[in-house]
Amino acid sequence: MPVLLMFYVFCMSKILFRSFEVEEKKILYINLSNILEGEKKYFILSRAFQNIGPALGRVQEEGSGPVHGFRLSTVSASQPSETGTTHEPTGLDLAMKLHYLKAVYIYSAETARDLTVMHVKAPLFSVFDQIPYIIGRFRRHDSGRPYIKCNDCGTRFVESHCDLTVEEWLRVPDRSVDESLVYHQPVGPELAFSPLLYIQMTRFSCGGLALGLSWAHVMGDPFSLSHFFNLWAQAFAGEKIYSPKTSELERVFQNPNSTVKKPNSIKRVDPVGDLWVTPNNSKMTTFSFNLTVNDLKSHFPVNGDDKFEILSGIIWKCIATARGESDPVTITVIRSDPKELKPRAVRNGQMISSVHVDFSVAEASLEEIVKSIGEARDERFGIDEIVDDVSDFIVYGANLTFVDMSEVDFYEAKVMGKSPESVYCNVQGIGDDGAVVVLPGVVEEERVVTVTLPEDEIEKVKWEMKKCGLITPLV
Repeated sequence: MPVLLMFYVFCMSKILFRSFEVEEKKILYINLSNILEGEKKYFILSRAFQNIGPALGRVQEEGSGPVHGFRLSTVSASQPSETGTTHEPTGLDLAMKLHYLKAVYIYSAETARDLTVMHVKAPLFSVFDQIPYIIGRFRRHDSGRPYIKCNDCGTRFVESHCDLTVEEWLRVPDRSVDESLVYHQPVGPELAFSPLLYIQMTRFSCGGLALGLSWAHVMGDPFSLSHFFNLWAQAFAGEKIYSPKTSELERVFQNPNSTVKKPNSIKRVDPVGDLWVTPNNSKMTTFSFNLTVNDLKSHFPVNGDDKFEILSGIIWKCIATARGESDPVTITVIRSDPKELKPRAVRNGQMISSVHVDFSVAEASLEEIVKSIGEARDERFGIDEIVDDVSDFIVYGANLTFVDMSEVDFYEAKVMGKSPESVYCNVQGIGDDGAVVVLPGVVEEERVVTVTLPEDEIEKVKWEMKKCGLITPLV
């Protein structure tokens, strides 16, 4: 009898099945504690047993919408992590623990028609070998501070189907519809059972493909998510991949201003325990729209070349007008760090700044607003210092937050030599003050803007955007 088959029979004789409820959905976990050392207590069958994965999958019918037929399985690394390996999040990492990133890559039928589930899963093995902590699970030190145990528990992989073609799906102008292509569960309430990454593979009726990611922000920023997915694309193409490790020194942020004490871009919230979900007093709603850089320049002539700052100024003024704000306000600006490590590592390294103005934004000139945004102060050092072992914070939506993802190389994730037809990304777990995310479009001069605000503000803000000419009446 082959050695692998003998080991399989031995494992099957010892497996204890444990089911538990996560938002009224049972997910099957395999407890190998009787046959594996304690470090692998919740180890779920990895590469050696991928062939039996479908037997553990489960079809979930959810309503009668165009996306249906959910089947769950697990993917892990090809090599086990060294026993006792852990990953210690920084203060900035933990400030992001109530936030998640949702990204969707859509490929045409011509590109993806012949791709099978195993074609998509196989490159993940080598990527997880490079970055093992993203398939680990959280634990807590005696102090209460969370850390990741690199125990190879894997990521949850979800298969689904869509009744529409790629062309029909992309015909919808509001790209926030793409969030229905992302399977998401928050971390918790049982940290030892909670994946940090979900990957949903949706097959369109034409043969096209969507790959949706739910990424715990505590692992890394949007540039890290993009780096991870680009590694997958490179491994899929048969290229040798490499993800650099960051040293402890490189993970420490320098204080650019010794007079800055308390960061204004972060907000302490009531303790959430082990269920990492942002507490909201309002129901949040999202919409998105497209525009071109040329449209921005022609309709809003302002001194300066920074398109993100100009666009943020326009939207800030619209929101302030809709809210009837006349008092001084503070906003948060999140952008790439021009000094970021190259090649890219998985970490939270994005620059987080705050802007405080002592004038009414609703009544101010666009020139004055844009100038103030350009004077934003980097607060990462203060955030890293203020986050302790047990407190909970939010960043996105602590103030009205503007996020520049226009420099994230989403469209570098090529399959069969072809870039995605569309890429969408947004933040899950935005606080009540809302957030605006600016994404690159499929062509260089295009931008996709996603706005998340309290439900009762959305129509007012849209009306202000229409009045100033930022969006058309069709949105």
